[in-house]
Amino acid sequence: IEKAATVAKARRRGPSKPAATDLPPGWEAKRTSEGEVYYIDHVTRSTSWTRPVRRRKERRSITRDEAPVAPASRPAVTRTRTAAIVPTGKRKALLVGCNYPGKACALRGCVNDCFRMRDFLRREGFPAGAIRILRDDRPSPRDFFAPADERSTRKNIVAGLKWLVENAACGDALFFHFSGHGSEQRDLSGTETDGFNETIIPSDFDKSGLIVDNELFDILVRDLPEGCKLNVVLDCCHSGTALDLPFNYVRPRGWQCEEVPFHTRGDVQMWAGCADDEQSEETHFRSRGVLTTAFLQEMYRNPRPLYKELLDALHANVTRRGYTQKPQLSSTQRFDLDNRVFSTVDGFVPNHNLIYGVPPGARLTLGRRGRGRKLPQRR
Repeated sequence: IEKAATVAKARRRGPSKPAATDLPPGWEAKRTSEGEVYYIDHVTRSTSWTRPVRRRKERRSITRDEAPVAPASRPAVTRTRTAAIVPTGKRKALLVGCNYPGKACALRGCVNDCFRMRDFLRREGFPAGAIRILRDDRPSPRDFFAPADERSTRKNIVAGLKWLVENAACGDALFFHFSGHGSEQRDLSGTETDGFNETIIPSDFDKSGLIVDNELFDILVRDLPEGCKLNVVLDCCHSGTALDLPFNYVRPRGWQCEEVPFHTRGDVQMWAGCADDEQSEETHFRSRGVLTTAFLQEMYRNPRPLYKELLDALHANVTRRGYTQKPQLSSTQRFDLDNRVFSTVDGFVPNHNLIYGVPPGARLTLGRRGRGRKLPQRR
């Protein structure tokens, strides 16, 4: 009688909640009305029918790749969003192509890259009026150069970068593409691991100078709000860390943190044409950037790839066409490349960095790639 009463009472309460033992932090086990068990990740707000595995803790020394603590000099602890990010529908893009006509370093395909990228972004849903193109070619035989406000000069590029992130908000989708020359210059601030700053080269570099990675970071990344998505494609030499993002994906080891990272709140990913000590090339056919060509080919072939699929496809595409450069991926946020779909307009993620700024005690080891080497002058 007592057993029957207990069973009847349990049925009135409904199915019991499964035990949450041995689940990773942030996961919770629940049951459906039919009694099937499923799991919820409250950090990424995803569900799974497969039971997540809790990693066994190991005794080991703390490395610089681990999540840093907040600096003692300022209250820099950030809060992570718990609600889903709703896209605002606002999309903006800045495309820069530098052929350097009339100069000894002249190229042929960079402006072509911009117009091909524009056509791709229009298919992705970017409004025509929200896409700005800066170039240094002749739009028609009657014109000597592009109009002054559309030329890819240093002044216009910096102004365009500021326009791109102006009034940026959570849920916005932004895109920046540069095709042209890239170079390096010696770092005097002591913040670069290899002792060099990466740069992009505007069309009037001989008069106005270069644009250094520190300046790109300060304009595009430092103050970008949480939930704002920025995709960057740099098709130029020495571009591997040309945006100074804290996390670099190294195949096959995974994410590697910079020695002196600056953590921010925005969601920024950069696809670079090559590593810092490599050169990007133009294709031998139709004069097009190798990275831009590979990126567009793979995105047209598979419009919604996983990040891992796209990175592997870019490497395979470049190698198959006989080039030695290795495309790079860097980010402001760590994430699982096998579980995140790449998109220019979707896939907004909240900030997962625990701090804003440089972690305390970050130390720099200079000269890991060798000091005093000559700076290449090619693209």
